[in-house]
Amino acid sequence: MAYLSRLFGIRQAKDRPGAAAEHGVGPEPREMIARIRGHTMVTLPRLESLVQQVRHCEAAGLPGAFVECGVWKGGCMGLMALANLRYGSGRRDLHLFDAFTEICEPDEAIDGDRAVREVRSWAQTAGGTAGRLGPLTGFYDAFGGPGTLEENVALLERTIGYDARKIHYHKGWFQVTLPTDASGVGPIAILRLDGDWYASTRICLEHLYDLVVPSGFVIVDDYGTYDGCRRAVDEFIAGRGLDVQLQPVDSDCVYWVKD
Repeated sequence: MAYLSRLFGIRQAKDRPGAAAEHGVGPEPREMIARIRGHTMVTLPRLESLVQQVRHCEAAGLPGAFVECGVWKGGCMGLMALANLRYGSGRRDLHLFDAFTEICEPDEAIDGDRAVREVRSWAQTAGGTAGRLGPLTGFYDAFGGPGTLEENVALLERTIGYDARKIHYHKGWFQVTLPTDASGVGPIAILRLDGDWYASTRICLEHLYDLVVPSGFVIVDDYGTYDGCRRAVDEFIAGRGLDVQLQPVDSDCVYWVKD
């Protein structure tokens, strides 16, 4: 991460609004996290940071929806919903973009050795590294299977009890749904990207970044995990000439606050 940050002129700052405190977030956020823990693979530091980011948005009166691209079984969006219920004075729109099936193929030419290695280790589909938009059968088997639309609906609407009228499910590959659905999302307070690969990350930024309000959060879950994800972010930032301060949450996840 440090090499590409220097290469593209991306700054890392020490002042991190909305980040979790060094010694944890206290019992109340941990109770929220416990409620959604079985619905996410995201690490505890990232979940703690997410609670604080939502809390910051509510305390600052920041307008906009919470948007996640790549939701799996709905844990992170469920956590944002719980934090809004606890700290917010009104319900925000929640937008969930996902194919609600197995992950699609990475592109071997750009997404890196780790992506290829994991696909060949976990997926049952032969090959699967040409960047095609098709589900890689078996990729999530070791983690409890792919997330489904029905699981997300059950968690958000029945288990958590969030207002169903404020929840918007965008089912399909990002390359299909974003060009048509992004215009209806409106302002965004938190944009959380968990698309893993280069193409998935880049198209989310291209269609949704301009909707993020000033002082809103952009979170990239796999910046330090997959070469393609990191490259998509760095190229987008450099191409836009953005003065971005990357804030590390852990070795994989980063976020920044939009100017």
